[in-house]
Amino acid sequence: MSDKPLAAIDIGTNTFRLLIAYVYANPDKRTYSIKEVASERIITRLGAGLSSKGLLKREAITKSLKALCRFSEILSLYEVLKVSAVATSALREAQNSDDFLMRAKDAAGLRIKIISGEEEARKTASGILIDIKIPDTALMVDIGGGSTELIFSRHGKPLLVRSLRLGVVYLAGKFMRHDPPLKEDLIKMERYISREIREILKPYLKLITRNSILGSETVLIGTAGTLTTLAALVKKLRKFEHKKIHGTKITRRKAENIFSIISTVSTDERAKLIPFEPSRLDIIVPGTLILLKLMELLNFKEITVSNYGLREGILVELYKKMNC
Repeated sequence: MSDKPLAAIDIGTNTFRLLIAYVYANPDKRTYSIKEVASERIITRLGAGLSSKGLLKREAITKSLKALCRFSEILSLYEVLKVSAVATSALREAQNSDDFLMRAKDAAGLRIKIISGEEEARKTASGILIDIKIPDTALMVDIGGGSTELIFSRHGKPLLVRSLRLGVVYLAGKFMRHDPPLKEDLIKMERYISREIREILKPYLKLITRNSILGSETVLIGTAGTLTTLAALVKKLRKFEHKKIHGTKITRRKAENIFSIISTVSTDERAKLIPFEPSRLDIIVPGTLILLKLMELLNFKEITVSNYGLREGILVELYKKMNC
């Protein structure tokens, strides 16, 4: 472990995340742990409205640049060895992403790298497994604002990676236009999600194992805001608590029960159930539906929630690169 921390910035479609932390390799030489120094999370909705015109909205750009300036202020308070800032779905797809990158460098002094969906998934896999016992095989899912990543791993190493164009911000904009949402819109959203998942289903079904002579059962592990919010609901938390959320197991039946409630009430009623996450009141519905369709189509009865993901994976990959 270096005597100086590393920093990661995850520029997502819905949320920007900063993490400053020390990274160290565990004795098994396969897993890593982190010691957090500082972190910040700001919901910017950078990708909101992107699907219709292919351009980032002016309001979203302004809010996002302010968030990056805030991150720069925090970084200036610490003697950070190196910073890695990566952007995902929104900037991959936006026609004016180059302009945003230049403005981010000018305003916040940050050099941002746009990564592919596959690279995003691999970095996410490195983060998800922090402080979780590595299973023989796992299917890891990251339900994000602009895309959903699926990573099948064996002993922690990704073997099959796919990035689906299933993002909660896009789905909310397309199917959550009424409050509460209309039943017919929920049906259309379910069909849309099912169609996208079915297109990549076969190779995963061949790799997933159950309790049999073929080997131990494949474990489903998930990360990102939808999963951590559902974990908080399962635990009946009134505020977000990492130690109580990380490692939580959610059954498909429990997720179905939660969805039946949050998908039929208004935003105000939903806010009473999720008091700690007001900016997630619309996107929690499509996010939960993505989870349910994945569990149904891939035949999983339970998912383990990780409160770590891409930003932690960015740190781990940065550490490995610097110490290889």
